[in-house]
Amino acid sequence: AVLAVLASVSFRGLSSILEAEAHVQSETQRWNDVAVVIAHMSRDLSLAVPRPVRDDAGRVRAAIIIGSLPDETQSQLLVTRLGDSDSAASQNDPRRIGYRLRAGILEYLVWPATDSAPNTTPAVNPVLENVAGLQLRALGQDGAWSSVWPAGRPANALPRAVEAQIVLAGGQRITRIFPLR
Repeated sequence: AVLAVLASVSFRGLSSILEAEAHVQSETQRWNDVAVVIAHMSRDLSLAVPRPVRDDAGRVRAAIIIGSLPDETQSQLLVTRLGDSDSAASQNDPRRIGYRLRAGILEYLVWPATDSAPNTTPAVNPVLENVAGLQLRALGQDGAWSSVWPAGRPANALPRAVEAQIVLAGGQRITRIFPLR
């Protein structure tokens, strides 16, 4: 009887240790995923260039766009940035990329061409799940923060910095400020 009680207690203890280990591994993976997204966003914004894009109708769109759309997209950041290829020639070629929050998933967007970016369909890559919110703000040259960019500024104007606040489904808030050139 004593051995049966000890075995039962040991089994419960081992079970709780295994559950705790699985939880720690899950949380570690989650925070690693967040760190990768933040690092990627930092790299993209450090390569931002003041080059507006043109759509098929010839309309000029801003080099950086911050705001939300009337569809199910809750928040978005679109950036024209330099390429990141190993060849020196393509490092100077601008690329159009973006981040958007849609249905609890933070997505990374890559357009096939820079100048027709607003009218073409980007490649969509989910980079972070279980995201409750994404709030973006731009710091203008006047020192004022704005939740919409360019908001009356020239299309080639870059903000001094971009603030991104990612709110995870568990309520955790990660806020980072990315300075631009």
